[in-house]
Amino acid sequence: MVDVSRLSQEHLYAHLARLDLLIQREVWRWRHVNSPSVQGADEFRGLYVSDAEVDAVLNGVYPGSGQVVRHASGEEPESAFGAAIVRAEEAIAACEAAARSQGVVLRLARLQAVFELTDADVDALLIALAPETDLRYERLYAYLQDDVTRRRPSVSLILNLLYEAHEARVAGRERFAPQAPLLRHDLVVLLDDPAIPEPPLLARYVKVDPRIVTYLLAECPAVAPAHMDERLAGACRYEGVGPILADLRIEDVVREQLALLAALQARTVRSEGGGDPLLIVLQGEAATGKYAAARALCAAWGQPLLQVDLQRLLKESGGERQLRLAAREAHLAGAALYWRRYDRLLDSSPEDARRPLQREAVHEAVRAYSVTSFLPVTDVEREVDRALLQAAHLVRIRFERPAYALRREEWASALAAHEVEQDVDLSAIAGRFRLTQGQIADAVRDAAHRAAQRGPGRDVIVEADLFAAARAQTSDQLRDHAQKIEPRHEWRDLVLPPDPIAQLHELCDQMKYRHVVLGEWGFDHKLSMGKGLNALFAGPSGTGKTMAAEVIANDLGLDLFKIDLSTVMSKYVGETEKNLERIFTAARNSNAILFFDEADALFGKRSEVRDAHDRYANVEISYLLQRMEAYDGLVVLTSNLSKNMDEAFVRRMHFTVEFPYPDAEERQRIWAIAFPEQAPLRADVDLDLLAERYRLTGGNIRNVALTAAFLAARDGGVIGMQHLLWATRREFQKMGRLANEREFAVE
Repeated sequence: MVDVSRLSQEHLYAHLARLDLLIQREVWRWRHVNSPSVQGADEFRGLYVSDAEVDAVLNGVYPGSGQVVRHASGEEPESAFGAAIVRAEEAIAACEAAARSQGVVLRLARLQAVFELTDADVDALLIALAPETDLRYERLYAYLQDDVTRRRPSVSLILNLLYEAHEARVAGRERFAPQAPLLRHDLVVLLDDPAIPEPPLLARYVKVDPRIVTYLLAECPAVAPAHMDERLAGACRYEGVGPILADLRIEDVVREQLALLAALQARTVRSEGGGDPLLIVLQGEAATGKYAAARALCAAWGQPLLQVDLQRLLKESGGERQLRLAAREAHLAGAALYWRRYDRLLDSSPEDARRPLQREAVHEAVRAYSVTSFLPVTDVEREVDRALLQAAHLVRIRFERPAYALRREEWASALAAHEVEQDVDLSAIAGRFRLTQGQIADAVRDAAHRAAQRGPGRDVIVEADLFAAARAQTSDQLRDHAQKIEPRHEWRDLVLPPDPIAQLHELCDQMKYRHVVLGEWGFDHKLSMGKGLNALFAGPSGTGKTMAAEVIANDLGLDLFKIDLSTVMSKYVGETEKNLERIFTAARNSNAILFFDEADALFGKRSEVRDAHDRYANVEISYLLQRMEAYDGLVVLTSNLSKNMDEAFVRRMHFTVEFPYPDAEERQRIWAIAFPEQAPLRADVDLDLLAERYRLTGGNIRNVALTAAFLAARDGGVIGMQHLLWATRREFQKMGRLANEREFAVE
């Protein structure tokens, strides 16, 4: 096996051996110019770094050191140095040839290629790097600069070492211009001497960037993401080898796009040394497989993937500069970049006016290093911004929530490692909850924890665990906008005529089997909108509309959220629409039932336009029509009278269920289930009489039963007929109906 690290170090030491010769030549020249025969003896010259000490350093043992040049009597020293330097350059060429023959990428050679450095740039970099390899160079630099405190090479010293002619040294200043490769890529930094205010360029010190030092000196392969820039460690990380494309559970159209990108990479992405970067916009909600797709592409390309957390990176001081460091890191390691939380920069707000500038800084960093970049965006409908449209290679891939078949596969795969009850219906769970791959994995873990809490022997995952865990994945999104109702009623609690009951069962069936009709039978492709269900429950107050919504939620295993109209309606123009936008956006992927109680105020008939208020009221209704059609879940509206509803709403209802006043027989059934089994009842309680005599709704009957129970508890006895009659009288008074005392007398 080829030792890549050893070959890279040998190549570096060969360059340092050549540097030793350049330093020896400069020492000889310096002594020649400053010798006593040319300049009077200086008793302080060499006080701290003597000539003898420098000779000892030059004769020191060093792995990459060349021999000290000895010239024969009568031989010109310049010729001797020239010949030695040529031999050193031949040794460098031999190292490079050996590396090429073994297919090895030398670190120094790669650094020169990816940052487009000239040979003079490389020499300047090595002169500044030398003290990082051996501190003896600090003494040599101090000697050559005639100042023991100046242990780092100055620009002047570097130019003196590299160029013999004065004109060449002046021209060499361009190597340290802000737009020259060394400084533009932050490979070196220029430091000022604190003792010299506003020093000229020649007096400034040159120091190699720490990441470049690590890259050149670390014992690792040339393309080695293991040694990441420490300044990025808190916000960036390299990922391991990703999955292969064939193993991703994604839609076929997305897989085809990814396969095409994988095939095009050899021509577009892997070209080093310039070119336009490939920008891949991944649009999809969180946990829909965007990151896994990026890793799979990099695995297909043979590239590392560097993930950058933009939120953490930009919080630090100098965040914009850190962006360039991240791009440089990826460029240096031959990696692609995954700009995590990129979409946080898309929406500018008064609170953070820097977002557009930060977004532009990301784009500039990508362009500066031509790095393949993945830009994840959670808003599926959002168009890319203008800056991205100017990119030469822009690819957009849309990740939808997985369809039913993929969801079922995800559930089965995630549950494979757990003990699950045999009769768990994965079809029902996958069909009812439109969860992402990540949410399904989290839901299975949650279900396993719920099962474990029951203790040994009962820790098998059951269907109820999975339904509860699935609901928990999305319910939090609506809590800030609506009130969650815990469904406690079942079908046996609902007393209605046969036809409304049948309609409610049909509604539940449509929700249960929508994955079959829309997914397996292809009706999904026939519907551009209106894939959800809208139901109107109309009838007098207390006839069971809210109970019916609870029964449906309980039967389907879905959360029920009641929309508080007081938080929606606003007297300010446009505010109502904004509030509704927040609700429907939060509900879009909540897999919950939206329940608009007493919706007449919000969904009432549109009026003739007489003034601006009428116009905007009609706009609100039109906006609601659009949002309800686009909503993919179940929306339940209730109204005391369906005729109060706007015709456009009624026309868009999939179900309109009438809840009539209960007749005597239905009231008797309601009275029978109004009391819990634990409630004590006297023998004189005549439920048939109550049902026949008093025309009440189910809600009124439950109120009467509860009031009678409190009266009986006060009396310290059981619930009797006198308590029920008195409670009925109070209910009539509350309803504003005439109450004849004889009508409520105990017979």
